[in-house]
Amino acid sequence: MLLSATFAFVVALTPAPSLLLPAQPVGAPIDCNGAVFKSQIYSNDVECQEISRNRLTIQDQTITLRVLRDDAEDAQLPPAYEAAALEAITKSFEIVAKQRKLNFHNVSILPRDVYNQRREAKMSGVTYWRGKAECVISLEVVPASRFTPEANLLMFKFIVAHEAFHCVQSWNWSHQLALDSANWWKEGSADLIAMLAYPGIDSQMKVNMGYADIANAKAVTQMDYGNVLFFHWLWAQSPQKVFDLIAAMPRDPANDTIEAQEAALKAYLPQDATAQYATAYSGGKIYR
Repeated sequence: MLLSATFAFVVALTPAPSLLLPAQPVGAPIDCNGAVFKSQIYSNDVECQEISRNRLTIQDQTITLRVLRDDAEDAQLPPAYEAAALEAITKSFEIVAKQRKLNFHNVSILPRDVYNQRREAKMSGVTYWRGKAECVISLEVVPASRFTPEANLLMFKFIVAHEAFHCVQSWNWSHQLALDSANWWKEGSADLIAMLAYPGIDSQMKVNMGYADIANAKAVTQMDYGNVLFFHWLWAQSPQKVFDLIAAMPRDPANDTIEAQEAALKAYLPQDATAQYATAYSGGKIYR
């Protein structure tokens, strides 16, 4: 998703490695210089040190949030961004925890260099997961000079809140998440949670503009981030429906097709849901 020729806003999720790795002690963060961590992020070129460690209690679960530094790339978060990342993860987790009892685990934030070109303005996030284990959020952060410091920081928080919900997806619906065909709900629901966490972000204009044009031509299962409109509509009816929909999606790799996703969506939604969504969409009632 390109905002300008030099400033990219990217959020993504990377599947868990298929390599069988030793289990970690329950509750203990992964050694970020060990084989498990390096396999999880698909890279051996990490010289990691822990910058900070914070404890967060969500529902009755206490988890560890770590901020790391990669000395191999000389990559670290800019000033004020560490606290912003912790805030965004906390907000994302609290939003979903208010609605349902879910599993939460440790999170590590790993700053990465932007292709060794620090002058190129870019903010992006990638989530690395191993099912019900620690989630690693890798972040590339080079603020854009044409935006105010406040706007850059808010964009960063939005990205981290989006990535944090990918962690929640991996801990609670890892089988559904592992399918390539699930991209339509992976990204749409993650953008929803980020927008609920930070409703004032300027980039939300895309919901009413560019995404609306896409939605006119494509079904929800043929989109990714644009599905935030659909998930806003579903959340407004009941937040529980968002979680139930994800749980109802295909789990078997043998059903890793868009057709299987469409069939599962059709089976989950009431018969009149399509008409209701179309009415709300055409009337501009979904998101304002």
